[in-house]
Amino acid sequence: MLVVVSHGLNNGLGRTPQMGWNSWYNFQCNYNEKKIQQTVDTIIATGLAALGYEYINLDDCWQVGRDANGTILVDPVAFPSGMRALVDYVHSRKLKFGLYSDAGYKTCAGRPGSLGHETKDADTYASWGVDYLKYDNCNTDGTKPEVRYPVMRDALNATGRPIFYSLCEWGVDTPALWAADVGNSWRTTGDISDTWDSMIATIDINNQFADKAGPGGWNDPDMLRIGNGGMSNMEYLSYFSLWAISKAPLLIGGDVTTMGLDILYIYSNPEVIAINQDPLGVQAKKIVVSSSQLPNTSSTVLMTNCFSLKMMQERQKWIYNPHDRSIRSTADGKCLTIEKCDSDEATEIVTASCYIDNSKAACQGKNQQWTVNTKEQTIVSQLNGKCLNVNNQDKHLLSVSSCNKQNSQAWIWNEIDGSLRNNKNGQCLTVQQDIEIWAGPLSDGSQVVLMFNRNSVDWESITVKWTDLGWPANQWALVRNLWLREDVGNLFGTAVKRISSSADVVISQRRTNVNPSTVNDTIFIQSATNRSKQNEFSREFFAD
Repeated sequence: MLVVVSHGLNNGLGRTPQMGWNSWYNFQCNYNEKKIQQTVDTIIATGLAALGYEYINLDDCWQVGRDANGTILVDPVAFPSGMRALVDYVHSRKLKFGLYSDAGYKTCAGRPGSLGHETKDADTYASWGVDYLKYDNCNTDGTKPEVRYPVMRDALNATGRPIFYSLCEWGVDTPALWAADVGNSWRTTGDISDTWDSMIATIDINNQFADKAGPGGWNDPDMLRIGNGGMSNMEYLSYFSLWAISKAPLLIGGDVTTMGLDILYIYSNPEVIAINQDPLGVQAKKIVVSSSQLPNTSSTVLMTNCFSLKMMQERQKWIYNPHDRSIRSTADGKCLTIEKCDSDEATEIVTASCYIDNSKAACQGKNQQWTVNTKEQTIVSQLNGKCLNVNNQDKHLLSVSSCNKQNSQAWIWNEIDGSLRNNKNGQCLTVQQDIEIWAGPLSDGSQVVLMFNRNSVDWESITVKWTDLGWPANQWALVRNLWLREDVGNLFGTAVKRISSSADVVISQRRTNVNPSTVNDTIFIQSATNRSKQNEFSREFFAD
């Protein structure tokens, strides 16, 4: 795996993604110094501060105008003690303080912006002891962000005070491509909604810029709206896992003073947080996509338990056409395919777009042609004369190998339901859908791997191959589940996991040709979500 480490703004800040709390999604303009003090006290009392949530960031609406000298004025009703007093309160608790402004004439809520007042405002923030600035993009003069945002960068740097600079440009002008020497983080997307669809759409966009993030400058897919009611708690667990491995800022966007223990649990796992804060700073990204709903992609085919539910059976239903000798999945209409045009043993089996009649296609289409003999229970490839076979070492995996009349090559075709059942293990040939594997390296040589089931179906078996991670197939790795905070075991070549509609995160450390009893520690993060049961959260399943 090629590792690209990017470097951001050289102001000494943001060597790992920022962690903390932001006022906007819970309070919007309805907050005051008392609520902020209560938030600070709660973040300390719950142990969140000790875990690294250090920034207390006030969003829009703290400012009300400017005086005759152009100095920004704090709302005297919401903050009767003044901003400096509140900053001192935060600092006295060993935390850091952040403010909001806008690279326009007015903020998004219509308060005074900083356009044309960058130096005056930066000096004011520094005099108050501010540690962080979120800089929005509303009500501008039409000048490109690439021009407006460096002005505030220079003003902040000129104060001599280290102030984390967070660009909230919403990804409109693709700041990931130009902001590395401007800010310490930059938004890659618009505002996130508290829904599953918004969350996964946001992280998909953020993934496109994975190679642009690194120590000093981070892709920002917006805050964590975990616990605000739009998703199940177990979906929120997936949300946090995706942000953690993506090296996204971990900024709590909810009311911590009313946070339940289940939500606190999600925010408080030190092993998952450690992935986000790993000093190597490489953002994990998608390395494998297998989905029947995307064009020009193949779908993995595995052996799984035969389904009884009608909605699941479609993925185990196959149609054989004796004229063109194709075996087609009714789930995606694609053909059972040998992925490589060679005669190697254990070549991967997938479903792919059918191109049997295309002489210019890979293998002239012969890798999609099979001879099915229901009497002898064999399925033989027209490409190389080898038999469809269940792997002896891993019963979930398929290959083609020399025909040997063993049960692993014996197939029972049920003409009523269209299933193909293997004689050896009794399992059915199954096409996977909407499956993704994300991965990224860590500073200790381990890999973080996220197994993501985006399907609305409850459960999928997802296989991570060591070769997907750039490791040899003939290798052991010790796997650790970071949500359960326990070792899973020593695995050879692959990791197979049944997961619900959710994300499962894995970290596996490379070890070559060693006995499993001698393998050293590695890590496996798991996050599970059952989206069909929106209000369930199993404390027993996630118990330490």
